[in-house]
Amino acid sequence: MSKLRVVSFGLGPIGVRAAQLAHARRNLELVGAIDVDPAKAGKDLGDLFQPATKTGITIEADIGALDRLRPDVVVHCTSSFMPVVEQQVLDICRRGIDIVSSTEELLVPDLQHPSIAASIDQAAKAGGATVLGTGVNPGFAMDFMAVVASAVTYSVQHVRCVRVVDAGTRRLPLQQKVGAGMTTDEFEAKRATGRFGHIGMRESVALVARALGFEIDRNEQSLEPVLATEERKTPFLTVSKGAVAGIRNIGRGSLGSRVLIELDLSMYVGAPDPRDEVHLRGDPDVDLIFQGGIAGDSATAAILINSIAQVAAASPGLKTVLDVAPPRSTAV
Repeated sequence: MSKLRVVSFGLGPIGVRAAQLAHARRNLELVGAIDVDPAKAGKDLGDLFQPATKTGITIEADIGALDRLRPDVVVHCTSSFMPVVEQQVLDICRRGIDIVSSTEELLVPDLQHPSIAASIDQAAKAGGATVLGTGVNPGFAMDFMAVVASAVTYSVQHVRCVRVVDAGTRRLPLQQKVGAGMTTDEFEAKRATGRFGHIGMRESVALVARALGFEIDRNEQSLEPVLATEERKTPFLTVSKGAVAGIRNIGRGSLGSRVLIELDLSMYVGAPDPRDEVHLRGDPDVDLIFQGGIAGDSATAAILINSIAQVAAASPGLKTVLDVAPPRSTAV
């Protein structure tokens, strides 16, 4: 079987790790890398790897490089928000190139941005491309894993997922995203923007509801700061006692007064007992616990790479993780 040609678009910590995994995967051929950061353009992609290694792939700044590189699939890691990535995604799929994206709002693209979703779907079908948003959270730990677990339950009445993450073990952008080190006033100002904290909680609720056939009339979330009870240091920053250590983010899907879906995320520096839990109340009940939790950064890069072959095999259009074959690891 011929290798799938891959270009990495967006070289933040997740994008770089995904590129490194793609470069090592024998069923893939990493043929290019794109990032708008002028400090990265012109460098060998392998200079960003850990450990650094020469790849012979020069980082480019212009999306037009895709015309020369002619990839089958783009691994896209640039932003969490559909309005930000809309033009990038359109430019790629109009070229007939499949996309696996870490954009959180693409998990259930029509939930918050139906017009953008329709535009992308139309362009993808016209260009013969498949577009998928995936990841670990959202995309697996608090949504797709519950859907998979339901396979051994005849009926499900209630879903509860718990995710506890020590943000001190994660990349700097995530620590900043959950407000580590901020004052409470700074946290409140950021929260008011609606683009702060974990992105994708409502998408996770919607995915579970759609997959299990739950009728819900409310999809709600709350976001609160977790304050440090003592000083905490990470490799990137210091959280003073009393400062914001991170977040508690809860999502609920309800029908009337009945809560059908509860998703409980704690992500803060120093969080004890990291873990992922999936609990289904049904016939029979299902209880899954990932001790130590799913390693978010490396796992996100892995699920992007492990979804490439499935996306390449799918029919054109804008898809969700419910529409394509489940990702799986293959021999390197």
